[in-house]
Amino acid sequence: MVTVRSTHFWRFVGCLAGALLLLLGGGYILNKKPILFHAFADTGCACGEYHAEVTGLIVRNPFRDPLPEQSAARFLNELREGRCTADASLCQYALDGHRVSDWRLVNRHDNHDGVLLFYKLTKYAALDKKYRLSGEGFIEIVSTQGR
Repeated sequence: MVTVRSTHFWRFVGCLAGALLLLLGGGYILNKKPILFHAFADTGCACGEYHAEVTGLIVRNPFRDPLPEQSAARFLNELREGRCTADASLCQYALDGHRVSDWRLVNRHDNHDGVLLFYKLTKYAALDKKYRLSGEGFIEIVSTQGR
């Protein structure tokens, strides 16, 4: 009787260990793909350049590298506060008439040069909702000097 229980126990432990290895291996492989699924994008609208990227059903990978998204969030936070530590030409463009008060990451494309992050944006404006403008845009994160 003890031997039978021991055999079942070790089979259970083996199955559990195999499932854990499969999960960790799948997570490692999926780490390279930040978007798992993107379908039903609105491609028939003349709504702007990024409309197809920010519409539809998008499932993001929970194992993706968060660093590019964190860098973009810091940049957008600075813009909201009216300051900018990025390149001077970018800061002048962004602060002059393109400050945002709210954003929501919708989609992401990783390529060999960097990462494109697509957002739904709300332009910085009066608190009254009828004067708040919304739109779509993207931030490109490029690695410089290994950072």
